[in-house]
Amino acid sequence: MFGSYFCGLWNKKGNANGQNSGAKPEEKPIPVPETDDDGRGEVKTEETAIPIQATDDDSREKAFDPGVPKYSFEELAKATGDFSNNNRVGQGGSGQVYKGTLPNGKQVAVKRLKHHSDPEIEQMAQLHFEDEVKTIGRIRHRNIVEIVGYCSEKADRLLVYEFVSNNSLKSHLYVGRRQQETVSVPIDWPTRMKIALDTAKGLAYLHEDCTPRIIHRNIKSENILIDDKFNPKIGDFGISKDFTDSATPVSTDPRGTPYVPPEYYNKDGQNRKLTDKSDVFSFGLVLLELITGKLAVFEKQRKEYIRLAIWAMPLVKQILDADNQDLDSENCKDLFDSKLQNNYEKDDMIRMIYCVVACVYKPVKLRPQMSQIVEVLKGNMEPKTIWVRSDCKYLYEGSPYAPLPQAHGTSSDSCALSNT
Repeated sequence: MFGSYFCGLWNKKGNANGQNSGAKPEEKPIPVPETDDDGRGEVKTEETAIPIQATDDDSREKAFDPGVPKYSFEELAKATGDFSNNNRVGQGGSGQVYKGTLPNGKQVAVKRLKHHSDPEIEQMAQLHFEDEVKTIGRIRHRNIVEIVGYCSEKADRLLVYEFVSNNSLKSHLYVGRRQQETVSVPIDWPTRMKIALDTAKGLAYLHEDCTPRIIHRNIKSENILIDDKFNPKIGDFGISKDFTDSATPVSTDPRGTPYVPPEYYNKDGQNRKLTDKSDVFSFGLVLLELITGKLAVFEKQRKEYIRLAIWAMPLVKQILDADNQDLDSENCKDLFDSKLQNNYEKDDMIRMIYCVVACVYKPVKLRPQMSQIVEVLKGNMEPKTIWVRSDCKYLYEGSPYAPLPQAHGTSSDSCALSNT
């Protein structure tokens, strides 16, 4: 996957510090703007004029000015110990990621992208590389991974990110048989709420406050990185796109299945579109993972896999169908992550359930904006502003992927969820 920050699962190795002896090149300064209470702040860079007759590689490189420092291959080789296997922290289809240390002591993650022998694939990879550098290079938000610099020398393409040391959200939520010895204490409920809210803030910034606004198009728990204080940071901007209006769709070949929204799976493959509401759907699945502790597609029984949204629908519907639902009742327990051991704040859980159903089960045009999700999670907005009684008609067998059955109509109007 082009542009994936950690190229898949984070695989920690050794006691590597990524340092290397020898001459230390001077590090280029990085602008650090002020941020407001939501962590917002944007670096403004001057646009570089593109020569009309830019045909050779030198002209193209001059035209490519992402506004972040450029490093030489030699500098990054020294920072990572000549890309030592001891410093390798991740790998995937697009390349490998190494932990490195810059001359000033700053730890970074250096992603070394693969070179492709096929010219067309190589050209596409270069475009994805440039898109990611330009996109994330102008973003400054505490909940979005910061790009420190890049390197583009002939066949070598490297991205330099801040080092986010505590793996991904996926690694903390799901403990598989091979992870039992590497993942210790499961994250508690207050931490899950913090991750949900701060990730929502980052997405709201991209959709509504960034200029130009950005569709991420690859939101999933694997791309939400966690620092030592359990602050989430959204990564992987390799397939993100600018958009000038949330109503303007962007054609795409999306990655990250099963987080791809149901509107992508239509009969006419030529008309597949993703918008900012596609990110909203994917974020709703992440919330459902936080509630259940299960992956977006998980093994229900041995070698029998099911989509989390389909599995959770009847359980969510049971909760929504009660006027005064007791979340401690037996019919609720299957929905909640057993690792929580029923230790959660009920009002928080109710708000998160509302956000899940509004993001995941509503039709694309009716999904809320991320700024609304932020306010509901904060407790500043009534959950019923994003999900009303009549919306329960969207909870049916096969939802959200199967078409809405005509017979259902508004027959499930009895649905309600107590705010107490």
